Amino acid sequence: MTKRQFSAKIDGVGLSVVVARCRKTPVLLIHGNSSCKEIFRNQFDYLVNLGYGVVAVDLPGHGDSENARMPRSTYSFPGYARLLRSLMHQLEIPKFHIIGWSLGGHIGIEMWHSDPTVRSLLITGTPPVTLSPSGAARGFNDVPSMNLAGARSFSRTDADRYGAAMLGTALDHRLRVVRTIARTDGRARYWMLKNGVSGLGVDQVKAIGSCRRPLAVVQGTDDPFVNSAYVQSLNYTNLWLKRPIMVKAGHAPHWQKPRMFNAYMRKFLDHVE
Repeated sequence: MTKRQFSAKIDGVGLSVVVARCRKTPVLLIHGNSSCKEIFRNQFDYLVNLGYGVVAVDLPGHGDSENARMPRSTYSFPGYARLLRSLMHQLEIPKFHIIGWSLGGHIGIEMWHSDPTVRSLLITGTPPVTLSPSGAARGFNDVPSMNLAGARSFSRTDADRYGAAMLGTALDHRLRVVRTIARTDGRARYWMLKNGVSGLGVDQVKAIGSCRRPLAVVQGTDDPFVNSAYVQSLNYTNLWLKRPIMVKAGHAPHWQKPRMFNAYMRKFLDHVE
């Protein structure tokens, strides 16, 4: 196994990437809004120890990656998906699984529904929605912290409030995943939300109802952002175990309950591999 961290230039944007090459099909880890690749610290080495290759990347405008040069088009589900496809092509990875959290799950659906190089998708903290104001209203809870998801600027108080809701735990400002909340390009939040409710991207409800490649859903029962009942009510064509897996956690089950999440992740990947 070889593991290296580097900056990959994709469409003129420098992306901070960590790659481990192993014998099994690689797994692309896609983080959430105002987060970074280190949110998967409990999954990266676990997957490597199972023999899976792993690619973790900071999205444009997040973590150690550069801000987008064309924010209006890049900060969208199709814009992120396009860059990640280009990254995997540059890495000469012809097929891969995706694990996407929150925003990362929406990007994952965008890639999974139409790209045959994506073998399977596991989403967590991600309600598949029709991209419209009414569609978003059905999938997400109307709570004050959710209203920060599209804010162009964060005060320190905003960053702390959003981070606490996002991670479901008291914030430790020594952790990089916490520090990068305030670092995030505010235009990434603004344009992601604006583009999403304007319909820029695949209809995610139709995608999960038509795409036959394997899908797994791990959803926290106490997620402050996501309407968990809505996630359970949707029609899925090829959903692992025939139901969303509901776990006693908030918005980030992989961060809050890593042992439980990793057990499900391993079983799903063993099933599709």
